[in-house]
Order: sequence, then C-alpha cells, then structure tokens
Amino acid sequence: MKILLVAPCPPREQRPKSMDIPQLTLSLIAGMTPPEHEVEICEEVYEDVINFDGDYDVIGISIMTQTCLRGYEIANEFKKRDKIVVFGGIHATSLPNEAILYGDAVVIGEAEGGLWESVLNDIKHNKLREFYKLDALPDLQMQNSPRKELIRCRSGKFSIAPIETTRGCPYNCDFCTVSRFFGTKQRHKRISDIVEEAESCPQKYLFFLDDNITGDKKFARELFKELIPLKKIWVGQASVNLSNDPETMKLAKKSGCGALLVGFESMTEGGLNHYRKSLKTIDENVIAVRRLRDNGILTMASLIFGLDTDTDETFQYGLEFLERSKAAFFQSCVATPYPGTPLFEKLKSEGRILTDDWSKFDTTKVNIQPLNFSPERLLDGCNDIQAAIYSNNSIFKRAIPNMKIGFSAALLYLTLNKGYQTRLKAKKILGVNRNEFGIPVDFDVTKYVKPVKKKVPKIILEREMACA
Repeated sequence: MKILLVAPCPPREQRPKSMDIPQLTLSLIAGMTPPEHEVEICEEVYEDVINFDGDYDVIGISIMTQTCLRGYEIANEFKKRDKIVVFGGIHATSLPNEAILYGDAVVIGEAEGGLWESVLNDIKHNKLREFYKLDALPDLQMQNSPRKELIRCRSGKFSIAPIETTRGCPYNCDFCTVSRFFGTKQRHKRISDIVEEAESCPQKYLFFLDDNITGDKKFARELFKELIPLKKIWVGQASVNLSNDPETMKLAKKSGCGALLVGFESMTEGGLNHYRKSLKTIDENVIAVRRLRDNGILTMASLIFGLDTDTDETFQYGLEFLERSKAAFFQSCVATPYPGTPLFEKLKSEGRILTDDWSKFDTTKVNIQPLNFSPERLLDGCNDIQAAIYSNNSIFKRAIPNMKIGFSAALLYLTLNKGYQTRLKAKKILGVNRNEFGIPVDFDVTKYVKPVKKKVPKIILEREMACA
C-alpha cells in the first residue's frame, strides 16, 4: 500500500523559516511501517503541499488540539476521494469519538508495540476496526528507530536533530496532557541505542524531546557519561531540581548541555505550593537559575498565567523573577484547558471556557475566564511581560552573565532573544477568543467542520469485488 502521513497545520500558523524544534512523530510511524509499504510524509508547518489526488491507499493524520480542525478538513478531502483515513496523536487520544467522525479508525495512545502494524494488517484483510489501543504502554527498549531521512533537521538558520530518550512524567500537572498520553512513570530507551542514534546524526546540535531528561537521575548520569565522547551540543527540558544536584549538573554540561527549558509554571505562593515543580520561593528559584548558569547551562524559564491561584500581582512576581535571575530566555504560556486534563473538566463544569474552537487552544491565546481577573487583563499581562523581557534593554541587561559562558552560549543567546523579539512584534497574543454571539460553547466540533458522509473505502471495495 501507499501511505501518506500528515502533520496538519492551519495556514496562518505555518512558519517554514522560524527556529522551531523538528519533530519525530511521522518519522517514527514511518520507521515502524513494514518495508513492503511505501511511505510519504507531509508537515504543513513547513508549507508542504498535500496532493489530494495522489494515488494513496491510506492517510494517517496525527493531530494536536490546535491542529485538529485542519486535520478534519484534510480528512474530509480524502474521504471525498474514498481514501482510508486513520487518526492518531494527543487530541485523537483525548477525544477518539470526535476524531472517528472524520476518519475510519483512531489509534489511541502510542502506536508502537505492534499497534500500527495491526492497523495496516487489518486494512489489508478488510478488517479495519474503529479504535485501536494497547493494553499497556509500550516498552521503549524494544522500539523501532525513526526514518532519519524523513526528519526536517533544519530550523531557521540552525540544523538540529531531535532525539527521544524517555517518555512519561511523574508530575501529573492538572493542565498537562503529557502524563495522560505517556503515563506518570518514566520509561527509558537503551542508553546504547540513544548514543548510537546521537552519534549517527551529522548535526552538531541535538534536541532531546523528553519532558524531563533528568527525571531519573541515575539514568541521566549514565547517559551523560556516554555522550561526553561525542562532543555534541544539546538542549532539552529538565526540572529545576537539577540545580540541587552538582554531580548531575556537571555531567550534563560535560556531555554538551547548552540550555534547558525549565517549567517553573508560577512564582506566586499559591502556584508554588500547588504544582511543587519549582523551589519554594522566588529567591530559591533565582539562585537555581544562577547555579545552572554557573555550570555553563542557559535557562529558558517557562511560566503559566491565568491559573486559579493567580492575582493581578502575578505578572509582577513573574517579571521580578525573570529580571533578578537573568534567565536567558522566557516562555510565556496562557493557561489552556486541553481536553482530557483535569483543568479542562473543571473549567468546563464551571462554564469558564470561552470558546470551543480547538484552533485557539495552543497556550498563546486567551480562551478562558480566569478566577481572579478578566480575560482582558490576562491578555494585557501576558503581552506586557513579554514586551518587557524581549525589549532591547532587557536583552542587554541579561546578556553579560549568559554570554560570558562561551561563544556557543553567546550565539544561542543572541539568536533566540532576537528571534523571539521579532516574533513578538509580528504576532502578539491577539485578543480574547470567545464564541460569536449565539454560538454555544458545547464542544460540538461539527459546527466548525462538517464531516463528509463516509463511503466504503475504495481499497476495500476492490478487494471485495476480487473475492466475489
């Protein structure tokens, strides 16, 4: 069979030249596809154009919440042409009964462990079921490798290769989909396989996609020791607790760690106590960023605004932390109620979700009624803190301690800060997203994309005729 794998992206969100992290999803699915099938991939974020009239037998569409409406539009076009459409991804896993309205089957959760092969085998034998799900999370030490030739490693002016070492996150935050999709227990790939994959990458720069690469300190230390001889430079994500572990910090730097994204989430007393992902006070978190920097590691500090613990002073607390710590980079996130999370269920039950247009659910858009201030205040606060941190004055003030680490750190610091500054000017958080008057927030997706009436897929009809 000829298979097309698609990562949809609305046209207004496509960014072919920006510095974004390449993804593994489609190349991983391609890697687990039996060799007798032909595979093509299409990633719309890079302005790839879909050939709707191509001679494909199966269309696999991986959807996130913010891309699902575009994914449903793509599915409709292929259903008009009698193609078999299979959905997967975090949104399809959260809302499989929604996704199945537009396709023939939905893969719930991870596709490894023989699940994707089962889907293809069932198509081949005209036994396709609507839903596919493993009984247990797959063993990452038994997994296939991604098809490296299909990975887009160039992002903006940099060439960077994505690598996965673990899945799962123990923090189980109420706003996050990761633990719902990958589980709360961290699973590891074999260190020898990770090192072999990293060594085979021609790129000097690597990005570890793990949500917390230092979640298991013993595993992390062993991995870092094995990475040292490769002389690669890598960035990833980790907990701020790394700053209290000098041995692991030093090994991370020796292995090539240049920067880490750290989810501090909140600097309010209520937020710090609720999520327990960062240290207990602003002072302690400021010291943590300095410790990482003293060990040669830049910090991208991620904060979420609009939590129920937030007040009007929250933005000032966040700005104080960023200015005092001189964090190299800043990621501002709006609290977003993704389906499948406790936050979604809570805000939905309280009538505090302002729109059910899934394309507005991407942490950069306001779509909720905060508990202690207006949506407009949330919008203004997020825009103001981003404008302050990515002003020329702030970039200059934070530059000296971060750039003195070395040439690579200086290059990364300037490139990312100026890139974020340019992106901020071009695209602020635009408005508060509400349903238009008279349109209920009922999460009936069909009012945005009407499903095409399903037909029996052509490939199945041909086989039935042959059997007859």
